[in-house]
Parts: sequence; structure tokens; C-alpha cells
Amino acid sequence: MQHQPLIVRWSMPATILVLLVLSFAPLHLTKWTNWFAAQINVVIMPVAHPIGLAVDMIIPPAGSMPHASARERTIANELNRVRTELLQTRDENRRLSELIDQFSRGEAITPNLKVRQVHRPRLSSLVGEHLLIRTGKIEGLVQGTVVVVDAVQLLGKVSRVDGKTSTVLPITAKSAQPILATVLLNESGSQQAKCLLTPVGDGTLRGEVARSATNDQWQVAVGQEVRLLDNQWPAHAKMLVIGTIERIERNDAQPLRQRIIVRPTVPDLRRVPEVILRLPALDSDQTGGDR
Repeated sequence: MQHQPLIVRWSMPATILVLLVLSFAPLHLTKWTNWFAAQINVVIMPVAHPIGLAVDMIIPPAGSMPHASARERTIANELNRVRTELLQTRDENRRLSELIDQFSRGEAITPNLKVRQVHRPRLSSLVGEHLLIRTGKIEGLVQGTVVVVDAVQLLGKVSRVDGKTSTVLPITAKSAQPILATVLLNESGSQQAKCLLTPVGDGTLRGEVARSATNDQWQVAVGQEVRLLDNQWPAHAKMLVIGTIERIERNDAQPLRQRIIVRPTVPDLRRVPEVILRLPALDSDQTGGDR
């Protein structure tokens, strides 16, 4: 049996051992290996660019046009611009359609009362519990003007107004006044139960509802809608949505009266991006509607 020379048998293990030692050696002891790297670059560099071009032809880089002419790049940029404008236009059309739908639903609340609905953005800053709205006396706002969001969700009243801005106190603010409301016990609203709601300060309102002594069929339940029924508010605000019953608490002091927790349909009334102001269609001096 013919044996391999000793140098052949030990060349691979020796090479691995040398490379392992060099990998842990300080950089100043391995500078001599730069000569080998330079020789390899002399061989590889002339063919690296042609190989790169061939790869790009087979698998083009995603989203890039490295070899496009100036005209092709101009056309591509124009297409991107047009596509961006199209998406912006579609988004604006969607926003306007939603706004028209909100106005229609707002008018349907009190069809016999003419109401002017003014859509305005909320300013980014908050003043304590109040919202700051970008409009004021210039558009006929007065103290007590009703403010809603999403067409029918009652937000609050204007508490202070100047020429171009106004502040709104949400119904959920701790300092807001109690509200007389009604719970819709059935889908049609033919069965109702009155309650006086007081803001808790955590975004909800709490109140007590009297149990029906004559009709056990209609009872207060979680998820039922609660609407405004307060004569201290303008007539056109009647039956605006206050929220839905989130939970029912025990009332040991008065077992015949159920304590309900109501949460508005909007998560945080203080941070809505825009609001709708409900103003009388006639001149504010003639209506006396905003009290």
C-alpha cells in the first residue's frame, strides 16, 4: 500500500492551524497578509464589473432604474407624482363624502329645526379640560353653542369665545354640569327611561335610572344608547347621542334605582381632530337658541 508523503498528509491540518492562529493575532502582526489580498484583487477586479452587469440583467434590482435614460427617469418620476396626486385626491373625496354624510345625519336629528353646521378643526393645544377650536365670533359662535363630533355625538358647549378662536368644555369634563338624558330601552326608542348623568372625570358619566314598576319587559342593559333630553340645552340639540351604557353598578342604597356608567361613542372627546358646531339658521340675536 502506497503512503502519501508526510507534507501532503499534514498540509491541510497545518493550514487550518495557521489560519486559526492568525485570526486571533494582533493586526500589526498580520500586515504581511495584505500582499496576498492585493494579488487577489489584481485578478478579480477586471472581471467584477462585467459579472455585476450580468447579474443585474438576469435579476434587476427591485425599485431601481440604474441604466434608464434621462427621459425614462423623467417619465417614471412623473408617474410617481401623478399617482401621489391621485391618492391624495381620493383621500380628499373620501373625507368630503364622510363630511356630507355627517351633515345629513346631523340634520336628521331635528328635521323641523333649521340648523347651520360648521365644520372646523381642533387646535393641537389643550386648555385644561377644554378644547381649543379654530373659529369664533367671526362665524356667529356664542357662549353655549353646541359642539358635536361624528355628526350626532354630543361633545359639549362653547364656554368662551373671541374673534377667531373658542374653547369648548366637553360633557365628560369633571367641571361640566350634570345632564338630563334618556335611555332608549328598545331599538325604536318607543320605550325610554330618564336619568341624570354626572361626569366622573375619566371620560365617562354616571347616573341613576329608575326601574319600571309596571313593565318588566323593558329593562336597562349594557350597550343601550343614551341621548340628550335636557331643556337647558338648545332645542336643536335634543336627542343628540351622549353615549352607550358601558356597565351597570349595584345601588345598595336605592335598590329600585340602577346606577349606569355611560361612555361616549368617541374614545376621548378632548382629542378629536375636528368638530361640527351646530348654529341656528337664523341670526343668533333673533333665535335665542344657544343658551
